[in-house]
Amino acid sequence: IHKNSIPKGGASAGVYTKDKDSTNQWLCIISCCQDSSVCDSAFFHKNTCYLIKCNLTYPGGCDAVTKNSAKYNDSYYINVRDVVYQQCDLLNNNGCIEGEECRYSSEDGAPRCVCKSGYIQDQLGNCVALADPALADPVSSTGECEYPLDNTCHQNEECYLPPHTHSRVGTCRCKAGYHRDGTNTCVASDSLGKNNNTTTTPFPPTTKAAVDGSVVVCEYGLDSCGEHQECYLPKNSLKRSGICVCVEGYVMGTDNQCILNASTTPVPKTTTPEVIQTTPKVTKLSVSAGNTVELQLPKDETVLTCFVLEKENPGEKFQYEWSLITSPEGAEIGKMVGKNTDKLTISNLIAGLYTFKIEVTGVNRVGEAYVNVTVLPPARQNSPPVAVINPKEQVVKLPNSAILDGSDSSDDDKIVKYLWEEMSGPLQDHTLQDDRNMLTLKDLVPGYYVFKLTVTDSDGATNSTVANVTVIKETDYPPKADAGSDVVIHLPQDSVILYGNSSTDDKGIKSYEWIKSAEDKLTADMTGTTSPYLHLSKLQVGDYTFTLKVTDTTDQVSTATVHLFVKPDVNTPPVAVTAGQLTKIIPLKGLVLDGRNSTDDKKIDSYSWVQTGGTPTLKILNSDTALATAVGDITPGEYKFTLTVADQEKLKSSQDLTIVVKELPNKAPVSNAGGDRIVTLPVILVEIDGSKSMDDKKIVRYSWERDDKSLAAGDVLNGSDHGAVLQLVNLVAGKYIFRLTVFDAEGLSSSDTANLHVKEDPHKKDLLELTLDTNLEEFTVEDKENLRSQLSSMLPKSQNGDVSAEIQTLHKSPSSL
Repeated sequence: IHKNSIPKGGASAGVYTKDKDSTNQWLCIISCCQDSSVCDSAFFHKNTCYLIKCNLTYPGGCDAVTKNSAKYNDSYYINVRDVVYQQCDLLNNNGCIEGEECRYSSEDGAPRCVCKSGYIQDQLGNCVALADPALADPVSSTGECEYPLDNTCHQNEECYLPPHTHSRVGTCRCKAGYHRDGTNTCVASDSLGKNNNTTTTPFPPTTKAAVDGSVVVCEYGLDSCGEHQECYLPKNSLKRSGICVCVEGYVMGTDNQCILNASTTPVPKTTTPEVIQTTPKVTKLSVSAGNTVELQLPKDETVLTCFVLEKENPGEKFQYEWSLITSPEGAEIGKMVGKNTDKLTISNLIAGLYTFKIEVTGVNRVGEAYVNVTVLPPARQNSPPVAVINPKEQVVKLPNSAILDGSDSSDDDKIVKYLWEEMSGPLQDHTLQDDRNMLTLKDLVPGYYVFKLTVTDSDGATNSTVANVTVIKETDYPPKADAGSDVVIHLPQDSVILYGNSSTDDKGIKSYEWIKSAEDKLTADMTGTTSPYLHLSKLQVGDYTFTLKVTDTTDQVSTATVHLFVKPDVNTPPVAVTAGQLTKIIPLKGLVLDGRNSTDDKKIDSYSWVQTGGTPTLKILNSDTALATAVGDITPGEYKFTLTVADQEKLKSSQDLTIVVKELPNKAPVSNAGGDRIVTLPVILVEIDGSKSMDDKKIVRYSWERDDKSLAAGDVLNGSDHGAVLQLVNLVAGKYIFRLTVFDAEGLSSSDTANLHVKEDPHKKDLLELTLDTNLEEFTVEDKENLRSQLSSMLPKSQNGDVSAEIQTLHKSPSSL
């Protein structure tokens, strides 16, 4: 997918078909994939899908070409199918469709299908008859251009912009002295197309010369062909362009030279009998139709004059024939007078581009020229602008601002200037004036204003209108003082703060003032008397009255009064607070006694906890604090405690706390013998762990017993068969079964079984028993290591590694006991 791209051949790339149902590039691609008969490439441009059937005679015409112009930013070009290009047949027109004929290209000299004479290519690539007015003066493949930047136009084209237009987008047209040929290319109007044996001048597709794909074009009566060749022109042809063919009796050789036919029978030449064998030489006349003519409606008439550089020979009379080549749509009402004279009068013209051709014929002399006539639309008749202000009337209450909108003012072309003026209003230090389409009114003083808007259009015409604005002074409400609620305090507290920060005003409070009533004979220290907060200290017993005075920004005043009552010191007894009654479940480490919720109007000075009921008597830890703990032999029953609190003046208060201790029903213990184990001899000590047995209270006894199916070998160490961990020594290989039974304090029990598998020593066959003639009580570790080293040195070497001796056990010989 090529973005910002178009087909290289433009409108000549092939036949374009619009697909109105494909609204994006993806649908355009799918549409092209579905119908190969009308589409080889998809082109999505300006939200329109074009299906392109490529011109197979235009090599590379369907290749993508990237464009830098902004107009192609959203263009996508996609080569959906591979295209095999081939040249068309110059002789029989093979490879071309209706309205086309095979000609040499002006770009690369190769044969290509282009529009035949009397046809022209529209912007969809179709060759249609010039009689169709919609196709007059075809533009380049891009069509539009930006004036004065004509870089989007093709060679010999210029960007045409109608006068008095306000747009910079024009169309590409041929420069003066050029006209469009059938390939939509601008060529010189006086050119006959001859250029090194290739030409852009079309020749009829009905010629019958086949010269192995290499054809030499000639102009009948002017050019001479090669040796043994003549210029062939089909009968009834209106063109003077033909092709060189071999004369009768000659055939075309491989080197494109006519050679004598070796056959004894003359070979007919390859042209039809209509070939004109001998013709007089025709010379070219230098003809001019003058410069490009431009006129503007309502003038719709002009005269075209033909000039011939050569003079008429004696007895010769030039024949003139004017013809219309292109014209704008609707030009059928135009008139031509003097079509067969050197001066052509044309009238009833409409806006657009006309192309006229003049052909001059003499005796064996001929020439032609083209001239363009551009008819511009009538100059625009200016209408003055219309000034509009919204709103025409409005009332503004300060401090709000206002806006006068003049953007709805209109003109038939364009408004280029706005001017706001204050026509009348209250006296103030500045004048309101602006040159934008909207006027913002701010910092106004109360009064009645009249504002005038004058608009000027592109032709200098003006128009004015006025708007009225009434500015009303803002209402200022007085402040509202708020000194807060009355206050009561008791000594020894002798200071307080009075709050006036709840006072309000719609514009803002400028000042605060606190005033002590003159009737108060009591004294006090006052600070912050000009702030919202009055700080009072060193107060005396009695009643005070204070007045708060607030003033707003316009000096409006409001007052409020607050009373302060200072009372003598009055002490109230404390209040002891406990949980009242609690229930606990044994086992317990202690009973928590909590009196932290006790209160006093000042401060609790002391706490005292005592046990007043229940057995046994418990010891109370931290009994002189709010949080105490009773510890001891806590058994099920009811315990009573009393909390007494006292303040600094020894006023007291007491409250009881009852704690009911309960015991849950006893559950049997759960025995856990530790699970099965496997050990391998030699092993000295084996332990079977039953310490994970559990009870809701406490296990008081363990009992390990052998099962009847267990081996009897092995000894129990340290009476461990009555402990949590059973210790065994002197075991032999085999299976042992032990049952663990556990008991709680109330005699409830449970049992669990553990299997012990003792495996034989895998090195039993390698064991030796040595009897040493020494006293075991004197045999040291050093002696043991020396004995091991001596035994290791006596062992034979092994290919699998080192061989060593290990001493497992040492014991006295039974014979020595």
